[in-house]
Amino acid sequence: MTAQSLNNDSTFVLHYMKAMGRAVTIRVMLHLKGVKYTNKVITAEEVAADRAALPFGQVPVLIETKADGTTLELGESLAIEHYLAEKFGWLGSTAEEAATLKSISLNIYFSLYNNCFVAKTPIHEAIADPTSAFNTKALPLFIATHERWLLKNGNNGHFWGDKLTYPDLTMLHWIRLFEGLGVKLDEDGPIKKVEKTVKAIEEWKGKYEAFHPFSSIDAI
Repeated sequence: MTAQSLNNDSTFVLHYMKAMGRAVTIRVMLHLKGVKYTNKVITAEEVAADRAALPFGQVPVLIETKADGTTLELGESLAIEHYLAEKFGWLGSTAEEAATLKSISLNIYFSLYNNCFVAKTPIHEAIADPTSAFNTKALPLFIATHERWLLKNGNNGHFWGDKLTYPDLTMLHWIRLFEGLGVKLDEDGPIKKVEKTVKAIEEWKGKYEAFHPFSSIDAI
């Protein structure tokens, strides 16, 4: 599988609110790759007023205009991330590698999303309670699972090989989100090493803090 980005003359418009929210990893991908893109701010009120104008009646929505003038309109944040990860060369070089890297990213996402935003107990309360299911079951299992993957790859700050791939960006998002919510991670552990490694890449161009999950496009 060859990265489509090698001959990428596309421009992108991302429709989402000012907050990073569910669009943060998409915005990070566009920024790190250095492509031409625009943040089109859409409010919750505008979404509610005309849901039929959006693929699934919600945002984010990515519109890509290719060099030949054709366009792609894509909804659902994870689908957008998967598309850009493949297009920009962050899903390995074979179908097997792509499937594996997607599976790691999806496990990170669903393991944490389900415990942060779907669970009955508010995440702030779960984090503050050392006896909560989050602290005694979900978080230890998550850490053990992904430390195993990272150690298998040599504990070099990447999930796969020696360069940036999609799971690295997924993990970075959740590390920053978790720590913003009060979760304490081992500073010397393999998971924090992912954060330190990705933070150090030059492609941020000094904008690392601007792309925090709790930030907004005003900081970009």
